[in-house]
Amino acid sequence: MTKSPPLRVSARWTFAVAAGIVLLAALSIASEMQFAARRIGVSFELHAEGGMALVAVAPDSPASRAGLAPGDRLLSLQGQPLRELGDYDRIADAAPEVDELVFEVARNGDARQARVRPGMPPDLLTLVVQLLVAFAYLAIGLVALPRGVDDRRAILLAAFSFAVALELAMPNGYAVPAVSATVIAVAFRLLTGLQFGLELHLASMIPSPLPWLERDPRRVRGLYVIGLGLGLFAAAALLAERSGWGNAATISHLADELLLTWMLPIWALAVVALIGWRAARHPEPRGRHQAWLVLLGLAPWVAIVLFGTAAGIFGFEGAVPDIAWSLALLAYPVAIFVAIFLYRLFDLELVVKRTFVFGTLTTLLVLTFYALVGAGGALFARQLDGPGAPIWVVSAATLVLGLLFNPLRLRLERLIDRRIFPERQALRSRLVGLAAELPAQGKLERMAEHLARELGRIFGVAPVAVWIAVPPHGQLVEHAASERADVDVEPTALIAADDPAIRRIARDGRPASAAALSEASPALASRLVGSGAELVVPLLAQERLVGLLLVGAKRDRARFVAEEMELLALLGHHVATVFENARLFDSATFEGLTGLFRREAILEILDREWNRSQRYDRPLAIAIADLDRFKAVNDRYGHLGGDLVLQRIAAELKSQLRETDFIGRFGGEEFLMVLPETTLEGARSFAEKARRRIERLEVRLEQGERVAMTVSLGVASRAEIQAGPLLKARALIAAADEALYAAKRAGRNRVEVAAAARGPEG
Repeated sequence: MTKSPPLRVSARWTFAVAAGIVLLAALSIASEMQFAARRIGVSFELHAEGGMALVAVAPDSPASRAGLAPGDRLLSLQGQPLRELGDYDRIADAAPEVDELVFEVARNGDARQARVRPGMPPDLLTLVVQLLVAFAYLAIGLVALPRGVDDRRAILLAAFSFAVALELAMPNGYAVPAVSATVIAVAFRLLTGLQFGLELHLASMIPSPLPWLERDPRRVRGLYVIGLGLGLFAAAALLAERSGWGNAATISHLADELLLTWMLPIWALAVVALIGWRAARHPEPRGRHQAWLVLLGLAPWVAIVLFGTAAGIFGFEGAVPDIAWSLALLAYPVAIFVAIFLYRLFDLELVVKRTFVFGTLTTLLVLTFYALVGAGGALFARQLDGPGAPIWVVSAATLVLGLLFNPLRLRLERLIDRRIFPERQALRSRLVGLAAELPAQGKLERMAEHLARELGRIFGVAPVAVWIAVPPHGQLVEHAASERADVDVEPTALIAADDPAIRRIARDGRPASAAALSEASPALASRLVGSGAELVVPLLAQERLVGLLLVGAKRDRARFVAEEMELLALLGHHVATVFENARLFDSATFEGLTGLFRREAILEILDREWNRSQRYDRPLAIAIADLDRFKAVNDRYGHLGGDLVLQRIAAELKSQLRETDFIGRFGGEEFLMVLPETTLEGARSFAEKARRRIERLEVRLEQGERVAMTVSLGVASRAEIQAGPLLKARALIAAADEALYAAKRAGRNRVEVAAAARGPEG
């Protein structure tokens, strides 16, 4: 037997591998049945002096009845010399109709003839056990493969299991024609080399990756170079030998010695060392239990490998029967399944349970379907006369049962989900309920805040952040966060939609680990670290990225299991639809980048407050803020950096307002604040406070640089404007705008108050 980015394997390739293993198993059965007719009951190896030395002779076999014994040397068959292991098959294939095989045998220096009548019962027990083990490995591969998208350990387990299954399902070389035997022998050596790399790589990641291997990926690549290198060397030497090239037989024998005699025990001991060290030193009890179980499953295989190596070194007899090898290999998948169910290895427990339960359910329904069709046909055949009656009755019954089959299956699946997987159903109901609550929150920001808060409570995680893509370019902006892991990080996010990690998660459409996404995008990495995210859930509506849900670590430090990831993906689709509808509604009122009122909306609010102020003679003031030297920021850091600064300044200004105040984006880097029930002095005080906050603010850009900004503000009040009967709110804006330019002319980073003026009439 033989955290980098996760991998995705298509269903087509999975089906091809599974079909290939099943086909090879069928060929093994056919080959065994065919070869049994020419089997004589011996096992042999090449002898140093030429010919083939008998290693074992089965009792009451054709060879035993002909007087052959272990230690005899077979020199020729049917008059043709035996020089290579494949010579017996080649000569026997050439004379399939011969009833008697004639060997020249050397024993104790004497040569004699032995006539053997071939033919033994097929060794079905050994073959069936071997194929059952192959299908056990195939089952592990099929179960583990879906988790490979999120967990590279699962894809390694699947690849290793498929490789072992292929090796075990292949027909034995002596049971097939010579050309096929060569192909099988080459494939065996390549698979052995591949398994060496895969199993050692997997062993280094159970129950979690070894840090010193993760730090230097070249060490992992070295495992594959060694294994595949030896496998390719042995395969090439074998092909050269079968082609009759020079001294290729010696080279082939040396390559097989390296691959099967020396690499195999080193491989076994290395696997034991890697997993044993983790079993003894892993900090988490569950991780230690996982490692011990896997190590226990490997123990029979390791024991047989070491026994065979010792037998070869010290020269004592002890060939291991094929059935013993198969049973030793069976312990590994059994241990893997126990580790899955007891200690949630690779989070595959739910996958296995659901696959088993629903597979059994579908099988029972199909059997019931055919039983009902057969019983109904037989019943009506007795009740109705005429030869045509049973045909249309059976056809009608088949149609009705066919129409009922799928609804019945879905209904039973839902019933099983409720009865057998109640925790999953309860969690699903809570998440669906959470998605249904969001529209009642009204504005998009409140929806995001409610989602972050409730999701943290349901899963026991912190922090949770919600990023939403804003039109027209789809930049991701943080709208809510339950708390922040890094207080020094910017409380805003502004990530380009064409970021490689963002494109990847949008394409995959599944939750991904923050670590995997960070490797794909250094720009995103700093944001994810600052937000404390461990898991990133895409919010997709009709395959369009609406936003991201950043989920932090669980408070009990447990990992997210597969069923939770599946439900979070489902929640992401529900939430994306709700957010998309809310965003479409808000897009006419709120500006995408900053979340503030659009120019038209804030002017409409100002007109409304102006009318109320005039009607009831109540105070009203406004302030217009303009960022100082903002063009230099755009020129130096680009528009993405400038957008981040705008977003951060807008959030800071908004945080200074009262509940009754309003703020909108008035122009490129201008903001208009409407302050009802505020005098000119109150507005000036507010503006000064806001100016000082912006002056102290530093915006950290993606490049890690910090940008300090200042702002100039102009303040105006309705009371200071001499009102005519047709005076409009635009007069207030004109006064505040004039004060703003006065602040600019006076040196920037200051507040200026509008002088008393008579507004325009009409």
